[in-house]
Amino acid sequence: MSRTSRALGLVGAIFVAAVALAGPAAPATAAADGPTLEAHALLQGHGRLGAWLAIDVRLANEGTPVAGELQLQGGSQGGTRFSVPVDLPSPSDKRFTLYAQPPSFGREIEVVFVVDDEPVARQKVAFTVHETSQLVIGVVAAQPAGIASGIQLPAVQNSANPVQVPLTVADLPAKVEAWSSMDRLIWQDVDSNLLTADQLAALRGWLALGGRLIVVGGTAGPGVLSGFPDEILPYRPTTTVDVAAGSLASLLAEVPDDATDVPAMGGELIDGRALVTSGDHVVAADRSYGSGSVTVIGLDPTSGWIAESKATQALWRNLIPARGSGFVGMGDDREIVGAVSELPALALPPIGGLILLLFGYIALIGPINYLVLKRIDRREWAWVTMPALIAVFAAGAYAYGSALRGSDMIVNEVAIVRGAPGATEGSAQVYLGVFSPTRGTYQLALPGGALVSAPVQGDFFGGQGTVLDVVQGEPARVRNLAVGFGSLRTIRAEAPAEVPLVQAELELRDGFVTGTVRNESNKTLEAPAVVLGASAVVLQDILPGQTADVRLRVDSGQIGAMLSDKIVGQVFVGDPAASNERQRRAQARYRVISQLTSDPTFGNLSQLASDVPVLMAWGRDPVVDVEIAGQQPARAANVLYYIPVPMQIRGQTSFGWDLMRNTVLAADAAFFTRDPYSMNFGQGTVTVAYRPIPFEGTMTPSKVLMSYGFGERIDFGGQPIEPMPPIDPPIVCITDPCLPAVEPAPQIDPNVGFDGLPETEVLNRLTGEWRRLPHLTTGETYELKNPTSYVDPSTGTIQVRFVNDNQNSVNVTFNVVIQGEVR
Repeated sequence: MSRTSRALGLVGAIFVAAVALAGPAAPATAAADGPTLEAHALLQGHGRLGAWLAIDVRLANEGTPVAGELQLQGGSQGGTRFSVPVDLPSPSDKRFTLYAQPPSFGREIEVVFVVDDEPVARQKVAFTVHETSQLVIGVVAAQPAGIASGIQLPAVQNSANPVQVPLTVADLPAKVEAWSSMDRLIWQDVDSNLLTADQLAALRGWLALGGRLIVVGGTAGPGVLSGFPDEILPYRPTTTVDVAAGSLASLLAEVPDDATDVPAMGGELIDGRALVTSGDHVVAADRSYGSGSVTVIGLDPTSGWIAESKATQALWRNLIPARGSGFVGMGDDREIVGAVSELPALALPPIGGLILLLFGYIALIGPINYLVLKRIDRREWAWVTMPALIAVFAAGAYAYGSALRGSDMIVNEVAIVRGAPGATEGSAQVYLGVFSPTRGTYQLALPGGALVSAPVQGDFFGGQGTVLDVVQGEPARVRNLAVGFGSLRTIRAEAPAEVPLVQAELELRDGFVTGTVRNESNKTLEAPAVVLGASAVVLQDILPGQTADVRLRVDSGQIGAMLSDKIVGQVFVGDPAASNERQRRAQARYRVISQLTSDPTFGNLSQLASDVPVLMAWGRDPVVDVEIAGQQPARAANVLYYIPVPMQIRGQTSFGWDLMRNTVLAADAAFFTRDPYSMNFGQGTVTVAYRPIPFEGTMTPSKVLMSYGFGERIDFGGQPIEPMPPIDPPIVCITDPCLPAVEPAPQIDPNVGFDGLPETEVLNRLTGEWRRLPHLTTGETYELKNPTSYVDPSTGTIQVRFVNDNQNSVNVTFNVVIQGEVR
């Protein structure tokens, strides 16, 4: 046979074998008629580490009926597998929503439909994970490009540019947990009645947790807001009015000279503060809702002279502050994971007992063994007695350790339950520690539609390296949870929760927050504290139906103890001597509050990022009634109720560093970055608006105090300073009549005598001029003369521009305190 014939025969044999292995053609046809899968991520796939990502999945089946699971890998660095049970009759077309926590690495998650442990259909879903500090702005608009062109926000810390995400109503998740990747939501010309009941509930929960909704006018008219309830709107637009251009200066910073009146949606104020009025109508206002806020601007920022000028940039930078805390998702949860481990069963043995055990062992196998054998004249038995005594001692030590750890299974729950004032619905972030005295595998069920995953930072104890197998649904289930001997396995759950009903009437006046807090629930509020910024006062326990008086001194000083020290007291976290229940409970509470004030990049910020006071109180009733098949575990719980409460601001008030907010309006420096404390920029200018927390009414400023430096206390006064007058060019009579001749200004080298600080300018709101201050120095406090010319009475805003003419960069911390009377 020729070589060519042998080659052709070999090819034919391979082809026949391939056909045989592939099987008959019928199964391929059946597979084509089998289930098909389509999947995409909501919020256009934008997420954060530790935050939930909702994935919409459509399954259709034209073939034989099948039952299986939708599965995907996610959670903390892929340490959790999520699944949903699926039953597909024939024919069928069903939709499912899976919730995952995308890892920090990778750009795709694969959704797989599994039947009898075999994949039947699959699709990869794209996602994007953003940095913790990066601002994510959702835009729901009929023409999102018009809004996007005006939003030009400067980068914040780590040079992370804000992200704009065009969305439709269908992109908004139905669970509040899946909203935490989004910081701000802009709404224009889209009918709010398109929101489902679940989406609207999620929106309200997102606002209560710290989200900010910004509704702006457009061409569709007031009717597009009819789906939003009055409980969240500052005012409901009912008519269209003409607004004088000059009255928009507080929103737009600078109004062009040729600006004309603009139409805007007006109405009557429901709650909150009016930002702009036209006659008897409010045309711009904002309102706090829980830890978040809703702002309604009746004018259209995408048309007319507003869109054509730089005013639109200032408008959006005023409306969209930098990202703060207060969301369900946490990218670094090590403190609260550590709080779960604060169990007496996990405490180190008492040092006295260990010493006694050690010396007993030495005495037993040494002198006691020798003396006994000598007494009976059988010292050669030492070859037998010593191993026997070692075995007895080992058994005794094991029994001693078991007695210390106990023989009961324990479920230790540490939770943060966030709510809104006057409401009982809230959102709970729960960390469950399952302690097992023996090595075992357990089946868990969690009611309430809880979303379950592994902690972001992982376990510190038993179960490392094992994948958490979560079945989503009602109830959610954890399959085959492996727990090591005498160890704790931690899982994380997020679910709706009941919040104690609290009524508060508080007022900030003359540097004190005073008023009452009433407990309208049937739960005792343990160790309640009222916190505003970095200031806190701890009250006595408030029993059901009782009212507590509040008197909190607002401390504007920038140097102070950590908030956890002020509320719980000084606690040595990890102290091995803390073996009793009271000490362990104090350590757990200390860590929970530290979690609330910690930043994964900049450490503990020592204050809450909330514009209103927060009632923080403790409870001992578990939030999630977890069931473990075949077990009756003992239960322990430390539950923090986090409830923002309203406050009126009246009379003489000092807005210190922790009650001031700042927004970068412009940055044309060579480079610019910022963190919670300082700014770093190159040659050029940076414009920042400093404003107090929201207040109703108007402010008459009496003092504006400024300083450069970190940790400076500047609320007691300082050196008076006045902006320098503008330099007029000299008058030279070269014509008749005399006209000013522009002479070149003397050239001054900005690098000579440079002290690392920029020049400072303030905006005169009455004239629209930037006025430069005499050069400021670090560590000195300055009091600005004639503050009414620079502070907007409706919002308390003062604009400051920093000018760096030097080739070297500057890194500065600038402090502003505004004092005045609010009426």
